[in-house]
Amino acid sequence: MARPRTFEPDDVLDAAREIFWRKGFVGTSLDDITAETGLTKPSLYAAFGDKTSLFLKVLEHYHDAVLARSRKILTSGPSARAAIEAWLTSFVPYCSGSKGSRGCLSINTATDGGLSEAGLRKSIARFNARLEALILTRLEADRAQFSKDFDPVAATHAITAVYVGLMAQARQTPAPERVKSVIAQITKLLA
Repeated sequence: MARPRTFEPDDVLDAAREIFWRKGFVGTSLDDITAETGLTKPSLYAAFGDKTSLFLKVLEHYHDAVLARSRKILTSGPSARAAIEAWLTSFVPYCSGSKGSRGCLSINTATDGGLSEAGLRKSIARFNARLEALILTRLEADRAQFSKDFDPVAATHAITAVYVGLMAQARQTPAPERVKSVIAQITKLLA
């Protein structure tokens, strides 16, 4: 008879997320994970699989949280411009100053060599597509607020590129004012 688990899987995922966020997917070893979570390697494998499987669970949980938060902000507000400005502004603490120095777990993974893993590459691509769909849906819903030549698809790509760029620069701890000025420029495209 198998022994019952003596740990909470969500607690392990949270602890693993922290070590992956600090050291990156590539830089994190199984020894790091076992030290951080307190699990033995056999327990870790039995519950989560290998390092990549564990990280995929962590990354999916992270993506789901970012998307839920984004959906809430992007579907509120009086206009697409106001919603997108509020959404981008909500990331200022996460992509500026010392608090933002951790950067975005997804972007960090994409830039630290994690994309060599097919599962991680697919997870990040799926996240980016879902995020773009949220932005595009809001722009298309408020299409009448823009000029005749406004291209919601091109605007979505530009907004996404700014989001990714801000998150990629987060580790350089830019000043919040600098990030806000970038957001102000991108929202001018939505006038």
